[in-house]
Amino acid sequence: MAHRAPGTKAYDGPLSESHAEAWHYLDQWTIHGEVLFAVTALAERQAQQAAPVMSPSRTET
Repeated sequence: MAHRAPGTKAYDGPLSESHAEAWHYLDQWTIHGEVLFAVTALAERQAQQAAPVMSPSRTET
């Protein structure tokens, strides 16, 4: 059995395959990630605008 350490084919081969598979997901995040941040920011702004302003009650003891 081959020794699995950085710099050997037994180590670097599977690692490079894993990195190649990850590129698809990284590309998808690049395309869609910014939109997700924008949608979240818009939802937070709308929630803040819709929230009633709470003032302290004068009758609290």
